[in-house]
Amino acid sequence: MAQKLKHKESNGGAPAPGPVATLPTNCKSEGCKKKSEKMDFCSEHYDWFKWGLLTREGKKPIDFDKKYQAYTKHKKVA
Repeated sequence: MAQKLKHKESNGGAPAPGPVATLPTNCKSEGCKKKSEKMDFCSEHYDWFKWGLLTREGKKPIDFDKKYQAYTKHKKVA
C-alpha cells in the first residue's frame, strides 16, 4: 500500500503579510494629549468633530468662532 504524505498547502501565490500598522493612541486634535476613543479623537473633541468644530485631520475650520458660539449656546441650554 502506498503511504500518503501530508504536504502543507502553499498560500496560492498570495503576498506574505506585511508589518501591522499601529493606530495612533492620542487624540488627533491639535495640542490634545488625551487617549483617543472614537475616530482618533478623545470624547470631548469627538463631540467638537460632530458639531463641525474640527476637521477629520483635527484642525479648526475657517468659521470656528461662529460654530463654537453656537456649540456653547447649545451646551448651556442642554
